[in-house]
Amino acid sequence: MPVGDRLEIEYYSPKKLERFVKNAKGVEQHQVYRICNGNNKAKCGFWENIKTKKKVGPTTNYNKKKNMMVIPKVKLLDAGTYRDNYYDTVYVYIEK
Repeated sequence: MPVGDRLEIEYYSPKKLERFVKNAKGVEQHQVYRICNGNNKAKCGFWENIKTKKKVGPTTNYNKKKNMMVIPKVKLLDAGTYRDNYYDTVYVYIEK
C-alpha cells in the first residue's frame, strides 16, 4: 500500500489492538490501541508504547458499526504486524 493511502483492517469486536512496528531508528516497538467502551475514556482511542507508556503513532479510529480499524493516511512507520486480542493477525506493508 502506498504512503498516504487509507488503511482499513476489519476485526470482530476486539477490546484492544496491538501492533509491532519499527521507529525511525529501526528499533522495534510494541504498541497497544484500546477500543473505547465508555468506562476507559482516559486510556482509549490512541496508540500507546507498551515500554514507555507514552502516546505514539498516527491518528487512528475504530468504527464499531463496521468493526474496522482505520488509519486515514498511512506513513512508512505504520508498516508492521497488527493483531487483536484474539490474535487475528494482519501484516501491513507500506511502499515509498
